[in-house]
Amino acid sequence: MDVKITVEVDGRVVRQDVKQVSGTLEQMEEAIDAMTRQVACSALQSSVDAVAPPRPLFRKTEEHCATRVTKRGR
Repeated sequence: MDVKITVEVDGRVVRQDVKQVSGTLEQMEEAIDAMTRQVACSALQSSVDAVAPPRPLFRKTEEHCATRVTKRGR
């Protein structure tokens, strides 16, 4: 089976992948999952690149922040 995934950002094709997928259902699922993860990374990067510099931070740091810093794993 041929799987084709096309990613467009603002009407511009950023990435287009076509892959022949075969094998067991599990193998096809794994191949398509890996393909979609790679395409998702390209879409995210292209979206970030489309924002003109200076880019805003994802999370602003404040001098007097009321939020506690937490450590993972506790």
